[in-house]
Parts: sequence; structure tokens; C-alpha cells
Amino acid sequence: MTSEPSSHEPGGYILRLPHLPPAAPLDLDAYVHDPGSPVLDRAAVENRLTGRGHPGNAIAVGDLVRAVGEATRWRVTAVEHHNGQITITGEGDTTRTVAGIDVEVVSVAAHPPVPDELLEGLSLEQARQVITDIASDYGRYPQYTTASFADWVFGRVVAEIHWRNDPAAPVDFPAGQRVLVRVDNRLVYGATNPRTLTAYCTRGPRPGIATALWPHQIRLEG
Repeated sequence: MTSEPSSHEPGGYILRLPHLPPAAPLDLDAYVHDPGSPVLDRAAVENRLTGRGHPGNAIAVGDLVRAVGEATRWRVTAVEHHNGQITITGEGDTTRTVAGIDVEVVSVAAHPPVPDELLEGLSLEQARQVITDIASDYGRYPQYTTASFADWVFGRVVAEIHWRNDPAAPVDFPAGQRVLVRVDNRLVYGATNPRTLTAYCTRGPRPGIATALWPHQIRLEG
């Protein structure tokens, strides 16, 4: 008869890992804000320096933040992308100017959904400004400017376009929507024909996305 193992014996294998050395102290002074780039909060800077941890946030006007080590929440009322400084406003309109690295974003600014008819009645210059606001998430990502859409023109969606042209997927572009289009004739998966157009989709996850479409799906205006 085989004896039963004693209760203190493990029923499986135990993997014993060596003790890891303590992490080196994080040198926040190693981070230097790049003028003109997004202003990062403390968590985003730590993630950039270490490659791990919470991804953090780029900061925009309207975000709620708290200074590192403090509990009070402040609203961001100005962001200086050239030097990484932000202005925060608290109760009684008290203001402070601090570096983005010295705060943590606790809630990002909320913006209402963009209506499908957003570009109706606008001039091309106005439409480029509106799409720039959306693409930059209202200033969070300053690399998007009106120059980013300087060569984009108006187009009309011929028939509703689903995500990845999958009929079961959500509709990215409703039929008849006026959109901004870049006539870039880019290759698709290395193929020489057909080529594509690019339209800016304002539906779905913020802040929208530039989407490759087939030429027959868009009727160019003018």
C-alpha cells in the first residue's frame, strides 16, 4: 500500500526565484521637456524614464490635477508647451504655475461628442481649424496644427463606411457626411492599384483618427 504524503509536503512544484535587487532611485532630473511637445504629468514622465508603470497623461486645459503629495484638486487653465509649465486654478480663483512633472492628472477634460454634421456650412479654413482642435484633443497634443491639414479638402461620404469595411462593425462615416480628405494616393499593403484617400473620422474613441478609404467611397467637393 502506498503511504499518503504528509500534510506538510507540497502537492506540486515550487518555483523559487532569486531576490531581485532593489530598483535604483528614479532620477526625475534626467527628464527634460522638449519645447513644443505635450506636457507630461508625473506618472507619464516616470513611465518614459523607466519604461514601466502607469502610462500617465499629457496635460490639457480643463484637466483636474493634484500636486504630487497633495490631496487638493486643481483645474488646469493654461498649458505652456514651450517650457512644460501649466497654470492651475483652485477655489476662490487661486492660481499657481507649476511644472507638469509636479502634478498628477486625476481626471481629463470632458468634451461633448462631435456631431456628424460638424463641418456643414464651414469654410475650408474653418474646417481645418475644427479638425485640428479634435486631432490635438483640444491642445493636449500640440504637434497637430492647422498646417497638419493644409492640403486637406472637402469630400462627401457616398455610402456609410464601417470600421475596416466590416458590415458588423460600427459605422465610422455615415452616408452623406461632409469630411476633410487628403488626396494622398498612398499604396495599400504594397499594392500599386487601387490607391487610397485619407479622411478624418471624428466618431469613436477621442480624439478621432485619420482613416484610409477607397476612392469610390468619397466624392470630392469642388
